[in-house]
Amino acid sequence: MLRPRAIALAAACALTFLLATPGSASAIAGDFYYTYTDANGTEHRQKLSNTDFDERNCLNVKEAEAEGTKPAHSPRNNTDIKTYVFEDIDCEGTYHVLKLGGGEGGVNLKFRSFLMQDS
Repeated sequence: MLRPRAIALAAACALTFLLATPGSASAIAGDFYYTYTDANGTEHRQKLSNTDFDERNCLNVKEAEAEGTKPAHSPRNNTDIKTYVFEDIDCEGTYHVLKLGGGEGGVNLKFRSFLMQDS
């Protein structure tokens, strides 16, 4: 039978471990939209939800990353975090910032990758 002091020590150690263990990155809420052109020249509106991206990871627009494809355009950021759209793949080249909660760009804002980040 465990003594009360040993039980309290075990509980304190467990609590310390939980507090010291880093948690997972917070999920991004909301959706990100953009328009891309397929190989037949037809435009499509794409919606990405929070399960499709996470904070601090550069994502290439899969429909616009291959050689010879047109860049995506008309982004709309309906997430709770700023989004940076880049003219080249792998978050390279000139970028534009879309504010959280409705920041958008028109048909002239061309991009091939994006990054969601607070700073």
